[in-house]
Amino acid sequence: MTTSDLAERSLAFAREVQELLDATIPGERTIVSVKQDDRYSVRPEGDSAKTRVIPLTVNGQHLAQLSVLLLQELDRTGEYLKTTRTDFRVLSTLDRTPLVRHEYRADMHTDPIAHWQFHAERGSFSHLLSIAHAAGRVENPHDLSNLHLPVGGERFRPCLEDLIEFLIRDCGIDHVHGWERAVQAGREAWRRRQFRASVRDLQSEAAATLADYGWRVEPPPEVRPEHVEPYRKW
Repeated sequence: MTTSDLAERSLAFAREVQELLDATIPGERTIVSVKQDDRYSVRPEGDSAKTRVIPLTVNGQHLAQLSVLLLQELDRTGEYLKTTRTDFRVLSTLDRTPLVRHEYRADMHTDPIAHWQFHAERGSFSHLLSIAHAAGRVENPHDLSNLHLPVGGERFRPCLEDLIEFLIRDCGIDHVHGWERAVQAGREAWRRRQFRASVRDLQSEAAATLADYGWRVEPPPEVRPEHVEPYRKW
């Protein structure tokens, strides 16, 4: 894939995000694909992080904001577009502290590659962490936002559609009529894309599974080695 191909695919992905948001959350916004060195940043248009947010309302009252950022580049084969970083944040309008965050880093070494972080407190949980802190096992026992809840790694992590449905169903934000269809279609497209990536990673596994169901699958002259790293990392 050439640089121009990468730019075009990233722009097409930005259009997908635009269509999803327009079909689910009221208001106007523009999702852009911006070149950053060898990567492309897909995000709302704006001159700063403060302006690159999507207002979330309840009965028309602006109560929160959604921040969306995806960084994309070529995958290890140089053939496919790969999202290497995702930042989804829901921010309260009362302060700048996030309410909830979903983060994904392809190059993460210590925390889970994909995880949720919740900026909330619960006494019984803090009690457990305080004891673990006294034993020297955890830091910041009274700040639950320091916990990283793993959610499926690189291949099986949540998508933007999952967060949007959470905000609509569980948080009651205003939404566009027919949002369910847009979320379901987008989620299916996302999971099919991840499925294709998994098949490329584990081709022999995919071929063996198809053979179990009666398919006749002939291997190419050269079979790529399995790419198992995404299935082992936290």
